[in-house]
Amino acid sequence: MIELNKIYNMDCLVGMRDIPDKSIDMVLIDPPYLMNYKSNRRVKSKKFEHIINDKDSQEVIRESLFQINRVMKDNTSIFMFCSWHHIDFFKVEFEKYFKLKNIIVWEKNNHGTGDLKGAYAPKHEFVLFGGKGRNTNRRNRRADIVKYDKVSSKRLLHPTEKNLKMVSDFIEDYSNGNDIVLDCFMGSGTTAIACINTNRNYIGYELDETYFNIANQRIKNLEVNDGE
Repeated sequence: MIELNKIYNMDCLVGMRDIPDKSIDMVLIDPPYLMNYKSNRRVKSKKFEHIINDKDSQEVIRESLFQINRVMKDNTSIFMFCSWHHIDFFKVEFEKYFKLKNIIVWEKNNHGTGDLKGAYAPKHEFVLFGGKGRNTNRRNRRADIVKYDKVSSKRLLHPTEKNLKMVSDFIEDYSNGNDIVLDCFMGSGTTAIACINTNRNYIGYELDETYFNIANQRIKNLEVNDGE
């Protein structure tokens, strides 16, 4: 029996089999970007020494979207973060199951590195937004370019950690209080924290035990602070 408000330390493709059909009110996922995140530059901190490459995760993404479509209720929304590097792959797979409504551009506060001499400085990521059927915004309509700070390196708990306010806003835009939000690539637990802060329920999966533990510690810290 699936338990609400819990992150499971397991493969989401296995875990989602226990979620009943049409039982999820919203999905927000930050799947592998199909890239090699290892840097050739010397890094002073060993904070992210433990990073699993995700450059060959096409089948995981394909099967995840298949299962997500199965567990989503009709007339609900999905947000999927992705990079411009493989936008063609993500868009094709997304549209097999969902109507694509927007490709949201997340403009970050600062840019990355990349080719310093031969390319423009990267300063954005994409979010594929769509749905299974038709869902409507609970709040004021916003533009499809959103501006949120990138998590600073001093506060970063996961190499691809997303801005908490951005995730919370997406959740409040297209779900109701007490709804169930699914994140099958939970990372350091940002979606879970956003759900707690916005009075939503969550189901999460994180295969990497290091980040699974970090996510649960964040939730524990939040609960302790709320109790003070």
